[in-house]
Amino acid sequence: MTITLPDRNTDEGAETRLLMSEARGPSFASFNLSDTTRAMALMDLVLVNRLTNRPGRFGAPGASTLRDIIKAKGQFAGFETYPNYDSRIVGRLQNMLSIANNTSDRRSGDFTSFIQAAIDRANAPNAIVDPSPGLLCAWRTAGASSPGSAFTLHVSVAGNDFYYI
Repeated sequence: MTITLPDRNTDEGAETRLLMSEARGPSFASFNLSDTTRAMALMDLVLVNRLTNRPGRFGAPGASTLRDIIKAKGQFAGFETYPNYDSRIVGRLQNMLSIANNTSDRRSGDFTSFIQAAIDRANAPNAIVDPSPGLLCAWRTAGASSPGSAFTLHVSVAGNDFYYI
């Protein structure tokens, strides 16, 4: 069975690609599917929180879809012109699909599970309940600087720091 991504002109397609780009995948020695799935759920929550809580303050005034949030200027590197996005990201995602769909590659199972986790999260009907004491609304690569003085670190999961306001 061949794994494919949802149509890129849908919210599910945009979110799947963002999650695959931003979450720690099987290329990392420290990859753990359970941790990565948790990080994807938190990323999904961030996107939903940005859409439903004054999206203009997150660089997406007038946003009405997750795609609008994902392509907001200065928010998610390489996705500002979505559905066209950075060629390096395109190449990385194509490489992941190639590995997943090559059953003779010993990494195939891990990549298939990773991609399926991103697809499943993007297609999930509801975001998780916000575990932060505020509004979980940002993530950065673990160890990077805070997105701003109003943001407080909530948790680090699978190579990403999640912040609330």
